[in-house]
Amino acid sequence: MRPRANRACGLWSGVLLASWTVLAFSGLISAAALAAKPNKKTKSSRQKSCQVWTVSPAGKLVDSLPALDSLAAPEETAGFDQMVESVATAMRKGDSESLAALFHPRLDMTAPVIASQLAEIRSRYVEPVEISPLKLLWLDTVDGDPGAIPCDYDGITLNPLYGYSHQASFLFQASGQLDIARIMIALVPVPPRTGNDTGNSQANRKTTPTWKIGSFHSQQWTHGAKDPLAWIETARMTLKQKHPYAAWVQFDVAEKLLRANSIASYSAHDAVVAERDAIMPLNSWLTETRKHSGGLALEDAVSLLVPRGAGVLFKLRLVKELSTVEIQTHCKAVVNSLTQNHLAEGLSGIRCAYYRPGESLAKDSVTGGLFIPF
Repeated sequence: MRPRANRACGLWSGVLLASWTVLAFSGLISAAALAAKPNKKTKSSRQKSCQVWTVSPAGKLVDSLPALDSLAAPEETAGFDQMVESVATAMRKGDSESLAALFHPRLDMTAPVIASQLAEIRSRYVEPVEISPLKLLWLDTVDGDPGAIPCDYDGITLNPLYGYSHQASFLFQASGQLDIARIMIALVPVPPRTGNDTGNSQANRKTTPTWKIGSFHSQQWTHGAKDPLAWIETARMTLKQKHPYAAWVQFDVAEKLLRANSIASYSAHDAVVAERDAIMPLNSWLTETRKHSGGLALEDAVSLLVPRGAGVLFKLRLVKELSTVEIQTHCKAVVNSLTQNHLAEGLSGIRCAYYRPGESLAKDSVTGGLFIPF
């Protein structure tokens, strides 16, 4: 029986924070259900594990100890080294044609789709963007179970694709002018075809798996040239300087960068949330924010990734239409209120977004808004 697989495609479905978007593990291919038939053999003494390897720019495994052939049978790892090199080369060159050929056939991936996603990464992180191998995480699920597996790298825990006893997550770093993205590419073994292959003799049939790309995801890793740990340290320093309102926002930025999804999670995430909420719970932060809404009803507020740092997005409900001049006057009044009450220290700006009566807050407002830097 051929392995069953489901396909799900999502094109950069990120977390919208206003006119800037955090692409926190947004995916080109979300193949969590791309499944091979689970191994139902008798109980094994093996345990779930994650082996972390460094990869050279050319795609060579640098510190591959223990050796790959000691982690799986030779027939399971055949061609893996070559696959890693092929993916590394194609990513470095931005070769969408070669990448498309490396995807699992059931994903029906095409070169134009990949090209558009690579172009989006390069545009978002500002050219020139250098894409290079970061780490390779070899996963042993034992029997194809998709249960989470922690890895000894940046506190990451991976959720394997279902049905593969061995698979890998190939991490790349896309370094732009200011910020960095991480790209996670899952590599899975496609079992050999079985059954009556017309025109092929038994001797000529393939007996080893072919390694293919099973998923492709990107994650924003830095903002304002700071990774999550740097944002945590910034928030702690801001708190020591007795600016709790801004520290809460900075911790929230770190939380967004570390936010879990169906592919991976980070151990630091829950600790960041605890530190943020120890300053004040969300409801208290919103209560404080409402004091400075300039007379309009504040429906919601969220932390905002803004040029050079962290800010706040005010979602305000209109009673009547405001002119462009009135919007500018109102938003400046909000800024003045925050500044006069010493809440702007540590922040880089705010955005006022104006919503008509009945308009959904889940989308950008029709009326628009105004960003004012500090």
